[in-house]
Amino acid sequence: MAITKQGDNYKLDFYPEGRAGKRVVKLFPTKKAALHYQKQVLSGQTKTERLDNRRLSEFITLWYDLHGQSLRSAKVTRQSLIHLSDSLNDPVLRLLSVSDYAMYRQKRLESGITESTLNRQLIVLKSLYRELKRLEVIAFEFPLLNVRKLKQRKMELSYLTKDQIKALFESIDNSKNPSLKLVSEISLATGARWSECQCLKLENVRNGGFYFTHTKNGESRFVPVSPALFTRVQDFLKNSEFKYCYGAYRSAFKRSGLSLPTGQLAHVLRHTFASHFIMSGGNILALQKILGHSSLQVTMIYSHLSPDYLNQAVALNPLENPKV
Repeated sequence: MAITKQGDNYKLDFYPEGRAGKRVVKLFPTKKAALHYQKQVLSGQTKTERLDNRRLSEFITLWYDLHGQSLRSAKVTRQSLIHLSDSLNDPVLRLLSVSDYAMYRQKRLESGITESTLNRQLIVLKSLYRELKRLEVIAFEFPLLNVRKLKQRKMELSYLTKDQIKALFESIDNSKNPSLKLVSEISLATGARWSECQCLKLENVRNGGFYFTHTKNGESRFVPVSPALFTRVQDFLKNSEFKYCYGAYRSAFKRSGLSLPTGQLAHVLRHTFASHFIMSGGNILALQKILGHSSLQVTMIYSHLSPDYLNQAVALNPLENPKV
């Protein structure tokens, strides 16, 4: 049995019936309150399963302490959960009904939040519950497990033309951020995500290309680049590190006068690389490796841009090939 300090709170973590029994994990504002609750449980005066009126914010803290902090996306996931909790007015999780959640989700949709954002929130909320249930921190059932994801509208991915690329980099040239131009060029030349480019270190620049290690799926990959870009990046990183520059990129894009559908700014350079790669006759399997997609199905969103993609309808139909 243990009571430990957790920020401004005290965490009670013990097994009232021994290691073979159920586990009790709960946060309290004071150590005295934690000790009092512990005595109540041991004396049989309370049933934690029936009196679990803990709010979502408390479960978020417990999830992060007991499991979440070990994940690669720990901070981002926790922030998403906190934002969800705030939007729901920090409900008692046991009392959060399907209808309450459905009404919340509808209001968020009407305010302009996308289906994909709401689906991600639902996924992490379900994951929080399942993990704490597995750890025996939660005993109650959670009706939101039966809520289905919203159907997402398929959005055509935008990419920049060569003239638009020129306009964007003219705007980037006017930025005072010393890292912005090189990070933008790396993304456009390799199709790497912005965060992957910004995290490049000198030790990742070798053999005529870049080794991306801070990737979404945790698997590193190598992409070769032109000697000129390789040398400029290597020389820069010998004297400095890339600084945060996404804010500068967003400002430069706005100054350029270009426009994109909502939500595509972060990946437009990645989409531009992939689109031009396929339009120039690049192999879809090679593109999968370059982009670091775990599934070819994800990469296939670019296949329609292939110069041979639609022409095959003329050459391979049964009217033109009656013997097939």
